Amino acid sequence: MNSLFNFTRFGKLFIKHTVEHYKSYLMSLLVLFGVMLLGGAFIVYMINTPMTIGIQTALFSGILLLAGTIFTSTVFADLGDKKKAIVWLTLPASHFEKYLVVWLYSFLIFVLIFTGIFYLVLFFLTSIKHFPGEPAVRLDLFYRGSGFAFFLFYGLLHSIAFWGSVCFEKLHFIKTAFLFFIGIALLVITNNIIQHAMLGKSITMDVPFGGVSFMENNQEKGINITVEQQGHILMLIIVLACIFWTAAYYRLKEKQV
Repeated sequence: MNSLFNFTRFGKLFIKHTVEHYKSYLMSLLVLFGVMLLGGAFIVYMINTPMTIGIQTALFSGILLLAGTIFTSTVFADLGDKKKAIVWLTLPASHFEKYLVVWLYSFLIFVLIFTGIFYLVLFFLTSIKHFPGEPAVRLDLFYRGSGFAFFLFYGLLHSIAFWGSVCFEKLHFIKTAFLFFIGIALLVITNNIIQHAMLGKSITMDVPFGGVSFMENNQEKGINITVEQQGHILMLIIVLACIFWTAAYYRLKEKQV
């Protein structure tokens, strides 16, 4: 029997994890559904125009990233409790199989269920209030690959939260978020220092790996990245996500009874 991965053993582990956690997962989904429904209904009630694609995009991406990272940061919470950690670590399954079960639930399954709930709520919200001559328009995740970009960025944040959930025993989300924002701040500062040194001009606070804006003759000018370079950035996001997922796996392997 393969010590790293066995399909039968993995299937039993997946079922065991589902049976033990389905109640808490369902409760979390009901809370998420309620927040989205009540919050969306309040927005629809307050505005006098149809919910624009921009608002829908902001809601989808914002809730996905926030709810997803909070959920992911708790998936290895049992490792912070010695009694529960002993039970989890002594299960007759490989660390990779245990890792994969939790990864599937926090990434793939969460994304699929969240997207379904979002569109269920969105369909309801765009149907309860009608505006003459203005048909309801709903967010299309397949339009120009916009959904791919959302899920790709979520993959990066998920990998960071996943790594933090393994590395920290308590306050996983807070500690991971603190390190994340410190890292972003250092990256932005370093990025602007390098750009200033290269161009010799006053640089505004630009996003790393994006375009650059600078002042010249009292006018703000900018240099934008090309479509090809945007593809390189997407590849960089994938590589970074894989690095954090791999780091989380090897950190998990270090856990001992």
